[in-house]
Amino acid sequence: MEFYEVKISDISLTNVGFAVFLRPKDSEDKRVVPIFIGPLETHSITTVIDGTKPPRPMTHDLMLYMLTSLGATVLKITIEEIIDSTFYAKIQLQKEDEIITLDARPSDSIALALRANAPIFIAKSVLDETGIIMKDEEMQGENISSEKKIQALPKSNLQILEETLENALKTEDYETAAKIRDQIKKLIENS
Repeated sequence: MEFYEVKISDISLTNVGFAVFLRPKDSEDKRVVPIFIGPLETHSITTVIDGTKPPRPMTHDLMLYMLTSLGATVLKITIEEIIDSTFYAKIQLQKEDEIITLDARPSDSIALALRANAPIFIAKSVLDETGIIMKDEEMQGENISSEKKIQALPKSNLQILEETLENALKTEDYETAAKIRDQIKKLIENS
């Protein structure tokens, strides 16, 4: 199976929810793969990208701490297939001479990879099946069908945090809401 290393090119609120957009890292390929994720996963990923340190470990921080405490390191994550519009990812760990592969959601895998500074890979078949060219990056001469284009509505990190806070309050997840509130306060203070 052929893989491309990818990077996060954007995290946005689209017309169907939050999405993380993955783009081949060392390639001229302009396609991105949108993977739709929940607001809490969006928050977990954006805190790493923004360099925000929560006062207490978040779930993915705890996952990494447990792995390293047990002597394992995150080697890489791979997004290997898409079945019925669901992406499937694997987390590859190393503990001494043993390689351990775990099935995981892409959102959790990405959040963990960012914390562990581990590379993220996507299968060529997944990129070919789900890759799109965003409207503002469309290249002349490209024949991308209209159903493969989506309209992203970029949001600032503050807007994403505010919407995530609203969702945490709706679900009565007050501990997460308090953490998000504190991050919003820090973001405003540092602007």
